[in-house]
Amino acid sequence: MTRAALILAGGAGTRLRPLSSDDCPKQFLRLWHGRSLIGMTFDRLARVVPPEQIFISTNERYRDLVIEHLPRLDAANVIAEPARRNTAPAIALCTFAIADRLGDPAIGCFASDHFIADEAEFGRIADRGYRFAETHDELVAIGISPTEPNTGFGYLELGEELEPGVIRNVRFTEKPSPVKAEEFLRAGNYVWNAGMFLWRSSVFRAALRAAAPEIASVTLANYESMPNISIDYALMEKAPNVATIRGDFGWSDVGSWDALRASGAEIPEHIVPEG
Repeated sequence: MTRAALILAGGAGTRLRPLSSDDCPKQFLRLWHGRSLIGMTFDRLARVVPPEQIFISTNERYRDLVIEHLPRLDAANVIAEPARRNTAPAIALCTFAIADRLGDPAIGCFASDHFIADEAEFGRIADRGYRFAETHDELVAIGISPTEPNTGFGYLELGEELEPGVIRNVRFTEKPSPVKAEEFLRAGNYVWNAGMFLWRSSVFRAALRAAAPEIASVTLANYESMPNISIDYALMEKAPNVATIRGDFGWSDVGSWDALRASGAEIPEHIVPEG
């Protein structure tokens, strides 16, 4: 089956100001031996998906930056949203556009601004996710085994095993209280929601029509009228057919200065964090 990948690259990186800016958000900062997060994301996905079938969701403001950072990217694979409407409308618009070109591919959705330490293990897990999505009518999430009771992440509660390495998702829990986060860590059947999802385009379309029919009708023409809502709230928390694969590959959303330093980023000495 045909595989495609969608990299979400429209974020403004507001948590790392002033290093990140509106003109050059976090995903475009060349802090890892001259490499950027979006460049590293493209390169690791190109190990499991043909490079010509990697697409970028961004907004018009960053189109040129995307092309500059991704020399192997087909410029026709940049899908620019006409307004910021969060991840649900963006993913829907792009999934439908990719399906128009490729039929009914298995599509993986990944953030452009996350850091992965073990790229080989990421490739193995992503390949497992693609193989399951190709043969099952499920929405697949990749969850990160928690290392601490972090209250800044959403959590996925895991149920029974569907097949080796693939587990039924029971529910999504958004950013829990410290007490709940401690409970989740002790329970052992919770993982962090890393915002990595895979599905066949037809499975996604059917699930979205059931959960959020107004977003299932998205086009470029009506995009600005779409609700501003994340894919988690619009679809993943409502869908009954979600499966999860655990991933332990040194993931970080690089969402704080401490996380940025832990990723090995080369932070200019003159930069003073805001706040």
